[in-house]
Amino acid sequence: MGRKSLKNERRAEIIRAFARVLAQHGYAGATILAVAEEANLSPGLLHHHFSDKKEMLLELLNTLLIDFRRNLKERSSEKAPNLESYIDAALKLDEKANTIAAKCWVGILAEGLRDKSLMDKIKHYLDTEINSIEALSSGSLNVEESSAVLSFVLGALVFGAFAPKRASGFAATMGKEFLSAMQRKESFK
Repeated sequence: MGRKSLKNERRAEIIRAFARVLAQHGYAGATILAVAEEANLSPGLLHHHFSDKKEMLLELLNTLLIDFRRNLKERSSEKAPNLESYIDAALKLDEKANTIAAKCWVGILAEGLRDKSLMDKIKHYLDTEINSIEALSSGSLNVEESSAVLSFVLGALVFGAFAPKRASGFAATMGKEFLSAMQRKESFK
């Protein structure tokens, strides 16, 4: 019986290293050399697995989406996912929180402003998330209200990346209050 390929495991290790470097230094600072050093690899071996930073960024985007869905499912435990578990998965600072992922989202969104093909993938992700939020609301939120919930989540992630001490701990609680007010159709005027 042949030896199991380590290619997928090595790629996952590289993506975790890329995430740490991206979270710490931004996309410009996430050089091939910096990622290779973080992953304890030579740049040549890194290039064996990924042709460039963009390929790593796209793989990271997919990884973040999968990890978010897993976190949402875990937070939902035996009940079906709902909007409160969605807010918790996205924003709650607890033992399940992934602060590196939160910073990576900000980096990916920022890089999307410079890269049209990445922006197209981000737009597709945003549309998918809006539909997901609307479905999780069981009809209590329309598309515009679901967009507002996602806007709150993304805004909290950006604020948390730039002002972590000011943002620490408020986002999930306030997100649920915002969500509750929207579901009650309270006016924000």
